[in-house]
Amino acid sequence: MILSKQNEPLSVSQLSRELNAPKSSTFEILSTMVDRGFLEFDENVKTYKPGIKLFEVGASYLNNTDLTKEARPFLESLVKKTGETAFLATESNGDIVYLDKVEAPSSIRTTATLGTRNPMYVTGLGKALLAAYSDEKVSELMANREFIQVTSNSITDFPSLMKNLRQIRQRGYSIDNRENEEDVFCIAAPIWDFSNQPIAAMSIAGLVTRMSEEKAQEYAVYLTEAAMSLSKRLGYKKDQLFIH
Repeated sequence: MILSKQNEPLSVSQLSRELNAPKSSTFEILSTMVDRGFLEFDENVKTYKPGIKLFEVGASYLNNTDLTKEARPFLESLVKKTGETAFLATESNGDIVYLDKVEAPSSIRTTATLGTRNPMYVTGLGKALLAAYSDEKVSELMANREFIQVTSNSITDFPSLMKNLRQIRQRGYSIDNRENEEDVFCIAAPIWDFSNQPIAAMSIAGLVTRMSEEKAQEYAVYLTEAAMSLSKRLGYKKDQLFIH
């Protein structure tokens, strides 16, 4: 971007010349970017400079890049211990987005692939992050969300979701028991960063037919230990995964 390479703000005339575009078209683009926080406009000198949103987007990209690199050994370790699939995901606009996945040779093949989205309220990963968020943020994210019943076990309304989140906070990890896919059982926990903010979640997913209660509890220990260790590597200062 032109502005990111400059040491000083630029006017619309300067930017239109740099872009080799009409001044009117350039102004419309700049106005939109100002409205969305990507640029800042100085009314006094009529110039534009990069806005805070550009920094946030860049920081998010760097955080995710570092996150996937740091998380990979933990995902691989979980797969070796359990023989199941391990996932890493983050939240984007109220959905869960998959960042990484490690599969064992005998593990299930889920429909989740890297970069794809799923509703937060029907996934272990999504519910782990929602439970780590404040109730206010959960309400904000879910305010206009249509609760679609993906399977017969799916959560279908906001009060049920909030009840489930309270259970997750008490239990210490989330469970997706055939809520998003009919044959899949998933356990998930949140990942926290240096500012003590939940930024992602990791999970173990396997066929429900081979996930006994004893095995689920055993896997939950592996998972929560991995989530806490990764969070500590990222600078997390608390001693529990849910701090409400």
